[in-house]
Amino acid sequence: MQDLEPIRVLVADDDPPARALLAACARELAREIAVLEAEDGAEAVQLGLQERPEIALLDVNMPRLGGIETALTLRELQPRMRIALQTGDPHTHRERAREERLPLFGKLKLDDTLAWLHAQVERVVRAEPGPSVPRKHDLVCGACGYGIMRATPPDQCPMCQAENAWVLAVSRLSIPVLTS
Repeated sequence: MQDLEPIRVLVADDDPPARALLAACARELAREIAVLEAEDGAEAVQLGLQERPEIALLDVNMPRLGGIETALTLRELQPRMRIALQTGDPHTHRERAREERLPLFGKLKLDDTLAWLHAQVERVVRAEPGPSVPRKHDLVCGACGYGIMRATPPDQCPMCQAENAWVLAVSRLSIPVLTS
């Protein structure tokens, strides 16, 4: 039987007890999890570059580099990383997290965070690496804003019938995606 490399989960929080609790809960989810701990956003980015974790849970309010900025940096450097935020005050940060398309969980609702983490671990375990599986992209119609997720864009938007009007949603750049 071949030993698989553990799934790496990055937990970043400047509050040591909160970080330790989340790390311990993550380790309990599955044997194949290796938890990387960071005490601030700058350390989280450094660990993200060095260790290339598949999943990251970041506190919103951290010194040196906040959680949202850390998430955006990690997403830019490692687009496949699954990232979520945690905060003691989710109402204050909900709109910004939504704008950046980042899941946001309240620290008092640990069950919600752990359910998200469990789902991400399952997705990583089930993912089949290899060039034979085309990578899907989040696409948005530049004419009407209709969104889809596909490996290749359709010739026309099913909502407004615009042709070749698709843009990548994750990059937020208005660059049309070429169809083959």
